[in-house]
Amino acid sequence: MTVCVAAICKSLGSDFPTILGASDRMLTAGDIEFEPERSKIYPLTNSIRVMLAGDSAMQWEVMLDVNADVLARIKSDPKNWWNVRDVADLYARYYNRAKLKRAENEILAPLGLDQYSFMAQQHQLNSELIHKLATQLQNFNAPAVETIFAGIDMTGAHIYTAYNSYITCLDAIGFAAIGIGSRHTNSEFMFAKHTNQRALPETLRLLYWAKKRAEVAPGVGMGTDMFMIGPTLGSGIMIGDHVLRKLEEVYEDTQKKTRETLQESDQRLTQYIEQLTKPEPPQQQVAKPGTEGVVPSANDPNTPS
Repeated sequence: MTVCVAAICKSLGSDFPTILGASDRMLTAGDIEFEPERSKIYPLTNSIRVMLAGDSAMQWEVMLDVNADVLARIKSDPKNWWNVRDVADLYARYYNRAKLKRAENEILAPLGLDQYSFMAQQHQLNSELIHKLATQLQNFNAPAVETIFAGIDMTGAHIYTAYNSYITCLDAIGFAAIGIGSRHTNSEFMFAKHTNQRALPETLRLLYWAKKRAEVAPGVGMGTDMFMIGPTLGSGIMIGDHVLRKLEEVYEDTQKKTRETLQESDQRLTQYIEQLTKPEPPQQQVAKPGTEGVVPSANDPNTPS
């Protein structure tokens, strides 16, 4: 129950790419929803941001492992910049491990087994039981999560999404959204015909507008956090509150003008429809020549009754 969105655009005054992102603060843990004063934009490195949606307990378990590997390599080899794709693949691996751990605890542990003993003892187990356990492990439903990986690496600006462990690259589209509010944000970007060549100010406005549109979805919080990465490596920052206040001011002013324009349009259409549907008064017509003084016969079908 949330919304996170990221977009690629052109940097101000240059053709180099920049990535902008926004999210609400709503967190979900099981059947509990709340909006703490904490951002869901995770600064994995100074050039890569991760945005989290779905079950928060599952997300943080996975991200702790991802973060440990990322930090370890940065400390040992700081000049070896992480690729955004590599981070996404690392996340998928740790998600699958967390999923398997839960499946073990629920399906194998009651039988005194784990994944290793299950594989080792298959020749001793009933074939029907093996098939049943294997099917349950494959179909195990772990908590659903969605994730955006956005950043700049040595190959450029990139956006990847993960639906559980399924990774998709959205560089060509130029934007990505996750969470229950994603349909609203996606619609906003599609109607605007966004591309990764759009200017930064316009994309910043579009991103904020899209997040505001998503607030009508149930479970999307009112709080907003935003970030920017680019155009250089290591340039990731959180967008300050003064910028958010200006964006809100411009948004409210635009909404007011839009409402006024719509009211004016409705009034014009009302007047037009009234003219179309207004009944015309009967008009007097000149009698046809040759009908003067003629008395209609009783058998004439045009004779009035």
